Parts: sequence; C-alpha cells; structure tokens
Amino acid sequence: MRSRAVRVLTAAVLLLGLGVSWPSEAVAPAVPTPTLSDPPAGVHGHPLWDSWYDLKPFGYTEREHFVSGTATSATGAAPAPYTTRIIVFRPTDPKRFNGTVLLDWVNVTAQFENAVDTMEAREMLMREGFAFVHVSAQAAGICCSPLTPQVWDPVRYADLDHPGDDYAFSIFSQVARAMRTTEALGGLKAKRVLAAGQSQSASRLYSYIATGAHDAARVVDGFLVHGGGQKTYPRPLTAPVLHLLSDNEANPAAPSTDPHYRLWEVAATAHSDFFIGYQSVFGLGPRVADQPPQTKEQYEATLDAAGNYGQVLHPMLATCVLAGSTVPMHYATSTALHQLDRWVRDGVGPAPTPRFRFVDGVLAKDEHQNTLGGIRMPPVEVPVASYRSTSCPLGGLTVPFTDLELQQAYPTFADYQARMKRATDTAVRSGWLLPPDAVDQMRRVCTVRGRYLPTEPQVPCAAYRPPPFGG
Repeated sequence: MRSRAVRVLTAAVLLLGLGVSWPSEAVAPAVPTPTLSDPPAGVHGHPLWDSWYDLKPFGYTEREHFVSGTATSATGAAPAPYTTRIIVFRPTDPKRFNGTVLLDWVNVTAQFENAVDTMEAREMLMREGFAFVHVSAQAAGICCSPLTPQVWDPVRYADLDHPGDDYAFSIFSQVARAMRTTEALGGLKAKRVLAAGQSQSASRLYSYIATGAHDAARVVDGFLVHGGGQKTYPRPLTAPVLHLLSDNEANPAAPSTDPHYRLWEVAATAHSDFFIGYQSVFGLGPRVADQPPQTKEQYEATLDAAGNYGQVLHPMLATCVLAGSTVPMHYATSTALHQLDRWVRDGVGPAPTPRFRFVDGVLAKDEHQNTLGGIRMPPVEVPVASYRSTSCPLGGLTVPFTDLELQQAYPTFADYQARMKRATDTAVRSGWLLPPDAVDQMRRVCTVRGRYLPTEPQVPCAAYRPPPFGG
C-alpha cells in the first residue's frame, strides 16, 4: 500500500513538473450541474443561428438546449436564477468523436451573436471529430435587437431569462460542467473541454482566467483567447492558454513567460475578415430568413468563395467592416485549436512562434504595406495583394495586384506556384498550417493561372503533398 502511494505521489510531482493540468472533472463537482431542456418549435421551427448547411452529409447533427440553474455574481450580488441556451454540434457516430468539446463563447459586440471561432475552424472541427457548442453566455445574445432570440422568435424563446453579464462567468462554468454529462452530448462522453472566444469574447475569457473564476471552477481544460485579452496574467496559469492575435491587436509589449501560455501573432490578418463576412452574408443570412440549409455542394461552393485570399477580384474585398482583409486567419484558428487540443491531451505545448516586427513601437510593413514578422501564412509571404489589415475598423481592406503588377512580381505562373509551394511547405513544417488546409491553399493557387497572358504556356497545376506537420 505504501509503495503504491509513493508511486501516485511521484506521478503527481512529475505531472506538475511537466506543466500538465489535473483533469478538470476531478474538481468539477464544485460547480453545480444545470438542468437541460428542449425548446418549443416556436414561430420559425428551428434555432436562431443554427447550421446554415445540412450537417448530415458530414456525419454531424445539432441540438439546441435551454440551460437553467442558479448563477453567482462576479461582483458579489445575490445569486440569481437563469435560463440561457446552447446549440450543440456533434458527430452522429460515437466512434468519430475525438473526446473533445469546444465551447464557443459567442461574440455579442454587434448586439447579436457571432460564433466566430467555430465558423473559422468548422472544417477542421468536423474533420477531426470535435463536438462544438455555441454558448449564449451574455445578456445581449438573448435580447433585445431584431437578431436576438427573444425578438426573432418570441414563442420559442419566451422562457429565456438572463440576469446580466455579472453572472456570465458562473453561467459559462455551469455550461462547461454540463458537458461532462452524456445528456448534453447525446450519449457521448467528453474527455476534454476547451473554450474559445474572439474579440469581446476573448476579453471575457481573459477575465475569466485572470480573475480566478477558472481556478475556482476548473471545468475548462484549455483556452483559445483570440483577438482580445492581455498578454500577461496576475497569477500562474493552471490550464493551457493559446493567445491568437491579428494586426489589429499588435503591440510590442513582452508576452507572459508562463509555461502554460503561447502567443501567436498572425501577419497581415484583420480583426474580422472576408472568410467570416462572406459566410455571414451568403450562409447565415438566408438561413435566418428561413431558407433551407444549404446542400453539401452549396456549402462547398460558399466556402470556396469565402476562402478567396485576394487572388480573385470581388467587391467585398473593399467592404472593410463587412469583409475586407483576406489573409486566411481561419487556417491559423484551425491550427491553434488543433494544437491546443494536443497540448491538453499530451501535456506538450506548441513551439514558440516568431513575433511581429515593430519600428519605434509601430507595426513594421513591407513595400506592399503588408506586415513583417509573425506567423506568415503563404499569401502574405508570396503576396498577390496589399492587405490593409488596419486601414479601417475590424475588417481591413484587400487591394489586389493588377495583372501587370502580378506578372512583374512573378514572371510566370510556374514561378508563382513554386514560390507558394515553398511558403506552404514552411508553414506546415513550422506547425502553423494543417496539412489538409495546406492542400486547400495550394488548390486555390490554380485560380491565379488565368491572370497570365494566354500566350504563356499553360503550366498544369501541380498536385501538392504536404511535408510532415510541425516537423
């Protein structure tokens, strides 16, 4: 008995020395498990902000739950009852579930909900078998603009009752606790719970960690803090935090040296971008207007257009708040969540990444006004546009090269294709770009061929095989 106790104690010391967090379910019972219930059909017969495409061909399903309980206040006010909602997306086949649930603290800056991180990383999430959940953690996501649940469908959402954002941390912790039940996941059993939030939601998650709400609850195993929050923390971190920043959040301040912290600064990316804006207009928009979900073929066509990196002219490239910048932050978001999940599973964090370059405290730019330093996705390393990521609020602008400028930069399509292959290989080897996304990136390179003179020999689009990831 004594030798077994010594072995357990030794294992604990080794785990702590490696920076591995204790599983959150060991202390999760301190957070009450909320009650889950199903909403009525309501006026529209489907949830607001549900999937705008048919999930069945991808082996996924969705279900909206009302979540009810009693929440505590971050400011010391009396506990209050609440009923909020979540939408759970999960693999239909239990064998496809990778054991990880991602909670998306949906953004409400526009006074309606935007599930940014799950929109950006959706292809990776379904490819790797995650369950992912849209969490209505804040009051503005419930009421009272036209695109909030209680206004959009007052019948379906009559029972929602949010006591205010002072209670948001407690509500979020209880939702995370609910993910440890099989009821929330349709019979699936979660092994890990991650949390992600972008912009205002990132700042909320940062505060959730920095104020000690996470330490008190221990129901989340790792965090993606995206486009907000600070780079230092007032106390040692007890769970991995991957901090993902665009040009908009760039500043030269030194980041935390906490072993549980990693900073990713992605060059020439905007706070919001074309990939998000295009899907919001042509995917979410029709669905909110009660159009049927898109078919698999329609979905693929929508994502094909949304993934434009400035090589194809489109009027939305100049709509800075709606769309604008096209450097693929969605690839970086997908990789960040993949790396975070691996970090939580294996206890080994991703390698440090290069920082943005600054001159006199200002973000450094090249001759095309593209950002220097940082994580460099292939389109910024081998540009076909000027990515004015901070020229206007949120979305930035993309100014594509003219055909002449493109041909002067890369005399032949073969030259351009070869340079993009080298840049893509580097991003994969560096652990910044997942191999399937690298294949997608190189597929898109083929669209540039049409911008060269018809007299140029038609070089075929080469098949692409990615190198070992992170190797």
